[in-house]
Amino acid sequence: MSFAIILVSFFALLHLPPLRRRPALSSPRDRAAVAAGLFFVGAGVMHFVMPAKYAAMIPPQLPSPDFWVFLSGVAEVAGGLGLLLPRTRRLAALGLIVLLLAILPANLHEAQANTASHVLPFPDGYFWLRLPFQLVYIAWVAWAGGPWRVGGRARVVAHG
Repeated sequence: MSFAIILVSFFALLHLPPLRRRPALSSPRDRAAVAAGLFFVGAGVMHFVMPAKYAAMIPPQLPSPDFWVFLSGVAEVAGGLGLLLPRTRRLAALGLIVLLLAILPANLHEAQANTASHVLPFPDGYFWLRLPFQLVYIAWVAWAGGPWRVGGRARVVAHG
């Protein structure tokens, strides 16, 4: 939930007139992609800044929690950087959607086990509230990154 506030804040800041006039930020979809890119880069970096806190969220059935924290951090940074560039945006969005779906079971496990709340600064029950936001992030990335065209115009090529 707190991460959603960060994402929406980035999006709102990118709507400021000096920024939205830049060609790379000309459409709401471009601004949403850049906001998500910044969001995921920041979230991924946090995996390296506080690895023990993220390792506490890894289900005990998975071996090597540090490996999963490192892998998901790298994937978030790479996906975020990919969203910043129009040429790589679609592929990055697809990768982030796969990542968000892959970590959904870990987030569900954490909501049930409530073990990370002892090392993270969140109250009990936070992770239950976080689960629906995982779907919001997936929808945001799908729209902003454009792996699927929604509401777009068909392009007609005339042959002469």
